[in-house]
Amino acid sequence: MFELKDLPSQETLAAFALQYCNPDVEGLHLWLMWASSTEAMLSAFTDQLATNGLTQAKFFVLLLLLRNPSGLSIGALAEGVNVTSPTMTRIIDRMEVAGLCEREQHTVDRRAWVVRIAKAGEAVMAQAIPDHYTWVAELMSHFNAEERSQIRHLMNKLNKATQAVGAANA
Repeated sequence: MFELKDLPSQETLAAFALQYCNPDVEGLHLWLMWASSTEAMLSAFTDQLATNGLTQAKFFVLLLLLRNPSGLSIGALAEGVNVTSPTMTRIIDRMEVAGLCEREQHTVDRRAWVVRIAKAGEAVMAQAIPDHYTWVAELMSHFNAEERSQIRHLMNKLNKATQAVGAANA
């Protein structure tokens, strides 16, 4: 979550660059704008999901379960949503109480559980997915084909740069 709403001016960034040895004021300004825009988009996404009573975690768990009708383990769901297994267990506990999913013991490994989407989860997603697609289409309608291609290219480049910087700092 990017929590800074009051972005610094170019002048402030330039002054800080001198004081704190920032070699790329333009890069920092762009990064701040990017992070702020991403936060605004994700906040709007969260609000859009809430109209169907969903959080991002519940939405993505239900999507994974829709894609895997035979069910998934807690570990596979945790990996798919990028949370820890204990966190996923708590999410599934709440979703199960709400009737969105069902958990049963694995047929081979009695220590493991398989989670499947329940009828109520399918019903919620039957409304949430079209609403989500409409929201995304409206958001993306602000970009023409060339801009979408540029964004795709830049996102791929950003992902590679983030991985490279992360590996260098590890």
